[in-house]
Order: sequence, then C-alpha cells, then structure tokens
Amino acid sequence: MNSNLTEPVFETPRLVARPWRLEYAEAGLELYSDPEVVRFIGMEPVLGLDGMLDMLRRIQQRNEMFPRGMGGFATFERETGELVGNLLLKPLPGVSGSLTFDIEIGWHLRQSHWGRGFASEGGRGLLRYGFETLGLDRLHAVVEPPNTRSLNVARAIGLIHDGQTKRYYSGIELEHFQLDKAEWTSATRS
Repeated sequence: MNSNLTEPVFETPRLVARPWRLEYAEAGLELYSDPEVVRFIGMEPVLGLDGMLDMLRRIQQRNEMFPRGMGGFATFERETGELVGNLLLKPLPGVSGSLTFDIEIGWHLRQSHWGRGFASEGGRGLLRYGFETLGLDRLHAVVEPPNTRSLNVARAIGLIHDGQTKRYYSGIELEHFQLDKAEWTSATRS
C-alpha cells in the first residue's frame, strides 16, 4: 500500500477508507468519468483532471460542513493500494437541497471492481463505522429504482426496505432503506 496516504477513517478485511485528497485526482477521474458509474448518482461524467480536481475541492468543502467523521471517503484495496471507489456516510439532502438529520450510507465503485463483493464489504464497514465509531442510532440508504446492483447491495448488508420516497435529492423517487443500531446489533450477534 502507498505510504503517503492519510490515516484511514475505517478499514475492512480488503478495504481502507480515507478522506479524499487532491493527489487522488487521477484515480478519482477513472471512477467519475465513467458514464456507467455516474448514471444513477445525479451527475454527469467528470471531464479531465481539472474537472476532477474541482470536484475533489467541492467534496472537501462539503465534508467540512458535515458533522465530524462524516463525508465521502476514497476507498482503496488494501492489498494493491488501488482506488476501488467512494464510500459515503453523510447527511441526506432534502428536497430543497438543505441537509436533513437523516444520515445516509452509499457506495460508488469503479467498474473494474463491480461484482467482487467490494460494495457489500464497504457497506458493512460503513454500518460498523456509523454505529460503533460515530454512535449513530439510524442509517439510511436511497437508491434509484433501476439501479439493481445497489438495491441488491442494500439488501445484502441487511438494510430494511421502507418503500419509495421523494423526501431527498430534489424530490426524485428513490427506494428507501434504513437500519437502526439495535437491529444491526441484533443481526451481527446472530
């Protein structure tokens, strides 16, 4: 693994999640310039390294607005040091764009890492980090209905489907999942 990377926020058996840094821009560009990756996350593909640097600056600014320990995390494969994607634990934006008190988890992965269990592993890591490290009581995930891969991940990590909602992200219809700490604790003990 690269020794110049910042201290991890959390780790799983195969993944290391760290705050985004500008020096991750080239790897981030591989992630966010892919139309299939950004298809369901409400953005256009990032164009060029300058575009990615601008995006990383915005991520860093947004992370400063979030409660301590929350944000988007550059996530690397432990064995190779290669960027796998972005794991998110942050306040959900409401219909008006202002932040709600509902904390979401999410995952954006490079296509080369799809179908290898990294999203589920990262999602479980986010649950553990949110409940154990940050002491949160409830976590949410929202998924655009056609995004079957993310719907499957949400179910696989034990999130409970709560129907559809238009409460977040400018009122678009999303599948809503949630899990509270007691449910998670019970499931991890069994």
